[in-house]
Amino acid sequence: MLIRFSALIFFVLFSAVSAFAESVWDAYVVSVEDGNTVTVSTKYGSKEPEYVLLFYGIEAPTQSQPFGREAMAYLQRMMPVGSKVGVESVGQLEAGPISALVQVGGDSVNYKLVMEGLAWVDRQKCRAIFCRRWLIQEHQAVVDRRGIWSLNMSTPPWQWGR
Repeated sequence: MLIRFSALIFFVLFSAVSAFAESVWDAYVVSVEDGNTVTVSTKYGSKEPEYVLLFYGIEAPTQSQPFGREAMAYLQRMMPVGSKVGVESVGQLEAGPISALVQVGGDSVNYKLVMEGLAWVDRQKCRAIFCRRWLIQEHQAVVDRRGIWSLNMSTPPWQWGR
């Protein structure tokens, strides 16, 4: 019985690891559109975007909102045009952008934006286990008054556009 259970656990873990490895792919930045959207190509040096990536689990201010330009500039420094990025697709909106976890040099771009106070965790969509860690980091950005959290605001940023 214990052997069957161990075999089942091994199979489930192996399947999960295999599925994870297949969903990660490399791309090259074509342009940074705003604080949480980039266009990429799978071909090095291409100027033609193949995919639009929307950072999974976070929202960033728009260009017309406080810290919107700073979020975009941070991304442009972190991932300049032509940079190689690791992409883990989390889903795709109807014929639209791919919701993704993006890494540069082993660092999570999604997490870094939250850490710098240039984005907040999307409480409606971020459901993965690591979202808890992101929420903790968001709280630390609030406490340290980084980025958007340095503003004296009575309305939380996720209600700005409403």
